[in-house]
Amino acid sequence: MKHFIKDIFSNDKRITEGHIVQNVVSLAAPLMIGALLQGSQSLVDMFWVGSLGPAAIAAVAMSGILMMLIFTIVAGIGMGTVSLVSKNIGAENAAGAQLCAYQTLILGFFLSIIGGLLGLFHAEKLLALLGANKEVIAAGTDYLRILLLGSFTMILLLLSSSILQGAGDVINPMIFMVIANLLNIVLDPIFIFGIGVKPMHTAGAAVATVIAQGVSLFLSLRLFSHKRSKIRISFNKIRIRFEIMLDILKVGVPAMLQMLFRSVMNMFIVSIVAGFGTAALAAFGVVMRIHINALLPAFALGGSAATLVGQNLGAGNIERARESAWVATMINLILMFIAGLIFYYFSAPIMRLFTKDAEVIAIGSEFMRISAFFYIFIAFGVVLNRALGGAGDTVVPMLITFISLWGYLVPVAYFAAKYTRFGLAGVWWAVATSYALNGLLTLIWFEMGRWKKAKVNLYA
Repeated sequence: MKHFIKDIFSNDKRITEGHIVQNVVSLAAPLMIGALLQGSQSLVDMFWVGSLGPAAIAAVAMSGILMMLIFTIVAGIGMGTVSLVSKNIGAENAAGAQLCAYQTLILGFFLSIIGGLLGLFHAEKLLALLGANKEVIAAGTDYLRILLLGSFTMILLLLSSSILQGAGDVINPMIFMVIANLLNIVLDPIFIFGIGVKPMHTAGAAVATVIAQGVSLFLSLRLFSHKRSKIRISFNKIRIRFEIMLDILKVGVPAMLQMLFRSVMNMFIVSIVAGFGTAALAAFGVVMRIHINALLPAFALGGSAATLVGQNLGAGNIERARESAWVATMINLILMFIAGLIFYYFSAPIMRLFTKDAEVIAIGSEFMRISAFFYIFIAFGVVLNRALGGAGDTVVPMLITFISLWGYLVPVAYFAAKYTRFGLAGVWWAVATSYALNGLLTLIWFEMGRWKKAKVNLYA
């Protein structure tokens, strides 16, 4: 047991051999910590600017929506990167993995230029497009402009993490995220309130974030030139290979579209729920925040499965790739079952942690209890989906996501809300059963095994 725990936070291991459970956990644990830290950065900004008033809070929230769109694009490229890098590492083709890393960073560089130009010339217009009033625009324009101008720090840091994840290194990305968060916590009050420098108010939070991420990016890029890195990069020898970029995007764009489908779907469901009043809207917001946190282990185990499937396919170990995906899925199945039990029996106490309003608690508790019955299907819908991504199979999972959300959830929720006696409960049932539909379709597609024949692109 001692050696098992020690290996979780060790980078000196080959994940194409050895104990599969140990490999799954050793990848998933740092990924989950990193995801928690990544999500907390915007919360830190929100905490410090809270004292500046509602306009500042709204400015940070609206800017976060726009930055999430960039994050969606980066996450798609990252999925393609993990798939290609892991296959080449599994095939012991270090030169091919290096070429993939070059193309990923080049794509990130060009995306950063686009983000910077948008910030320089259109920050104010982007906030106005989201419906911000003059007060929010005044508070948020400089904040958003600085974030977009410095977006290269976030983009390249996340893509560097994807490169390292594909190589099986999840410890260093976690360390870099810890450093970025600690620096952000320290720098936020310095630049916002002017401790030893001129006060920058809301814009100061953006400066702190960019500097914090910039330091971690520098450390990440330095790692690539270090002998202990699993992927060595010489920046003076970068080679552009458009066919590799295209292969990354072939995997990444469908993954990107899956995230966009979910984001736009959430807007439609919010508009449906809003028709039932403020309490219903508040309850939906609270439950979805709880839900996202409950999904963190699924995302981490899915990331673990993606790397394991990719590397084992590259090594020609198809059955080990399948077994790795199923081990990650079964671990998450147990966790989702436990979460479902907790949400069913303790829904009201959990809701009281976020609100004291009796109506919001009652509505949110009903939503949580209904969802609890279908939580186990999330393990299939998330973990196996990511495992398929590691194999490079993202087109059919994208179609499954579209069918379960737009072919089922949105129309059923709308019909239940408008034309049945179930009303709001009908919306909750539509949301919950969509978990089952998505999970079962993903399970069927995974077991059909087309992904086992995925092309292993080895570059030279």
